Amino acid sequence: MVQTRKLKDGSRQVILNGNQYDAITKILSDLATKTKASAILFADMSGQLISQRGHTEDMNTTVLSALAASDFAATSEMAKLVGEEAKFKLLFHEGEKRNVYLSNVGEDFFLVVVFDVSVTLGLIRIYTKKAIEDLRNALAEQEEEGQESDQIIDDDFSTLLGNALDDSFK
Repeated sequence: MVQTRKLKDGSRQVILNGNQYDAITKILSDLATKTKASAILFADMSGQLISQRGHTEDMNTTVLSALAASDFAATSEMAKLVGEEAKFKLLFHEGEKRNVYLSNVGEDFFLVVVFDVSVTLGLIRIYTKKAIEDLRNALAEQEEEGQESDQIIDDDFSTLLGNALDDSFK
């Protein structure tokens, strides 16, 4: 589970450490290279853009990630209406020049892959599935490492504090 913080307005803020962000960036870069995608976005389910790769200069990626989050929310309700227990895992929008492939990454995140129609959907699906698996693993591993290092810091602090208190009473 990734760290989150609830804000005063009721929304939540995702908190990633540097290792997690670096791992996400590397995975997105690898995916962009393998798929020749125009753009790749990684965001949380509220639409907060976390990282992006590719040729994103000519598109408003902040709005795109917010619209993708809305798309997931709408299709989640559709899934309930048609009797699905869980929300749909992926969405695909086909255009004349570009296609958009959206897939959730666990419960908290999603990936948006924008690619030209000349790239096959099968290629996108295969590499995106692997990237999602890598993203889940990276987030889980980095979190476990973070928890271990937090525990080490807490133990060290407790020891130092205990020693300082003992010294003050001598």
